Amino acid sequence: MKIFKRILCFFVIGLLFTGFGCQVHRPFFKKHKPIRIETETPMNKLENALLLQNSGDYLAAVITYREVISCSRNKNEVDLAKVGAAECLIRIKKFPAALEILEPLSLDSVTENNMKKIALAGEILLHIGRFKEAEMYLEFAVGSFDLEMLLDQVHSDVVFEPEIWIPAAIANLGCAYLKNDKPEYAMMMYQFASCLYCRCGNQVLAERSQRMYDDLVSVMRQYAPFKPVPVAKGFPPGRM
Repeated sequence: MKIFKRILCFFVIGLLFTGFGCQVHRPFFKKHKPIRIETETPMNKLENALLLQNSGDYLAAVITYREVISCSRNKNEVDLAKVGAAECLIRIKKFPAALEILEPLSLDSVTENNMKKIALAGEILLHIGRFKEAEMYLEFAVGSFDLEMLLDQVHSDVVFEPEIWIPAAIANLGCAYLKNDKPEYAMMMYQFASCLYCRCGNQVLAERSQRMYDDLVSVMRQYAPFKPVPVAKGFPPGRM
C-alpha cells in the first residue's frame, strides 16, 4: 500500500509540472499566443505590388499600390505607386480611375517620376479621346528629354538602353499628332520611337512603330509631293 501511495504521489506531482489538465485552473501553465510584430514597410508593399503587376494580377497590384499611397510619407514611393497603379488600371481599361490616381498632375516639376506620371496621363487621355490635352501632356514629357543627346546615342555605337517609358511616350506623342492632324510630326515621332524600341530590345514595338511611319510616308506621297525629313537630319525640339 505504501508503495502504491508513493507511485500515486509521484504521478500527481508529474502532472502538476507538465500542466496536463491544469490550464484552465492554473494560470501559471496557460499558453500565450506569440506576439506578431508587423514588419512590412511601404517599400516591401511596393515590391510586392510590382511582383503582382509583373505576374498579371493587376487588381491585386492596384490594391497593394493604393496601400502604399495611403500609408507612405515618402514622395518618391508614393509617385512610384501612382505610376504602377495607373499602369495596371490602363491594362484593365479603367481609364478614368487611372487618370484620377495620378492626380494632382503638375507641369512645374521635371523630375523623372513626374515625367512618367505626365506621360501616362497623356496615354490615358488618348484612350478617352481628349486628344488636345494628350498632345499637351505628351509634349511636356518628351520635351523634358535631352533630344539631341538621344539622337546622337541612337545613331552611334555607344551602348545605350533607354527606359521603356521613353519610347512609349514618343510613340504616344506620334499618335496624338496624328489624331490632331499633324502627320508630318507624327511620322518623325514614330520613326524615332522605332529606333529607341530597337535599343530597348523590343522588336515587336519597334516594328509596329516603323510600320506606322512607313504607312504615313506612303499616304503622304499619294496626296502630296512630300518627302519626309529623316529623323537623323532633324528633330522638332520640345514643344511644337
